Amino acid sequence: MNLYKKLQQIADESLHIMIVPHSGKSVRQLKLKKFILYSFVIFIIALCLTLFFLINYNIRLNQQLHKKTEDFAKLQEINKKQSLEIKSLKNKTYEVSKKLEILNELEIQVRSLMGLKSTKKTSLSKPISRSSSRTIFSVQSMPKSDSHDSIDMELKRLTSEMDHEVKSLNDLMDDVKKRLKFLAAKPTKRPASGKITSKFGYRISPITNRIQFHKGIDIANKEGTNIIAAGTGIVTFSGWNSGYGKTIIISHGYGYRSVYAHNKKNLVNVGQKVQKGDIIAKMGSTGRSTGPHVHFEIHYKGKQIDPLTILNK
Repeated sequence: MNLYKKLQQIADESLHIMIVPHSGKSVRQLKLKKFILYSFVIFIIALCLTLFFLINYNIRLNQQLHKKTEDFAKLQEINKKQSLEIKSLKNKTYEVSKKLEILNELEIQVRSLMGLKSTKKTSLSKPISRSSSRTIFSVQSMPKSDSHDSIDMELKRLTSEMDHEVKSLNDLMDDVKKRLKFLAAKPTKRPASGKITSKFGYRISPITNRIQFHKGIDIANKEGTNIIAAGTGIVTFSGWNSGYGKTIIISHGYGYRSVYAHNKKNLVNVGQKVQKGDIIAKMGSTGRSTGPHVHFEIHYKGKQIDPLTILNK
């Protein structure tokens, strides 16, 4: 109650201002309620404080905007550099992908040339070309997006494919070594130069003049002509063999065995390893023979086969 009376008293109080002009005119008197004056002063103070805070807030906003603008410019520069790096990385992954394609095609063609089975489906008649479409490593799988995630996925894919290709090439090397070993051992080289005078199969024997089965082929030439190993292997027999005369037998492995008969002189011993093309004997006419020649047989898995079916042309 006292507070209310106090406020009412302040509201009723007045402030008198007297204006005395120098011209001698009558004095003027202004009467202002103290409440109005105080309210005006408070309003001015509040207005000034508001302006101060607004100006200060505007300054801080400008500073933040300036900093954000600088940060944005830096981010744009970083983004530009990253875009260039991503583009460069994408080009590199594309090149790696193309090289993987070439390795893949090369592996397939090597397997084809070596007569090895290929587990990859592609055309073997087409030569290796950078423009050829991929099989295992498809260029079409390259990411169209330049995002970090897509590039990262592509790098992981290429890493996996490179690991697979390394293993595949190691397997290829092992297969090629085995294949070369087999081809070297296989008795496909003609054992001597000269004329084939008698083929594999039934014939009239020049010794008995009767029809007999001829177990090999006869190659005639002058006495002393070199006789060579038809394939790499181990000499299992070197000596006299009844009607075959001086004979050499070579075991080539893989089920193959070759026989060289009627030799004038054997140049290798039992247990000796010979390479395809090594000179192993001199042509002669020992045993049951009508002239200098080499009687040549090939046995495969215990059965005699026609040498002309596997000898190189």
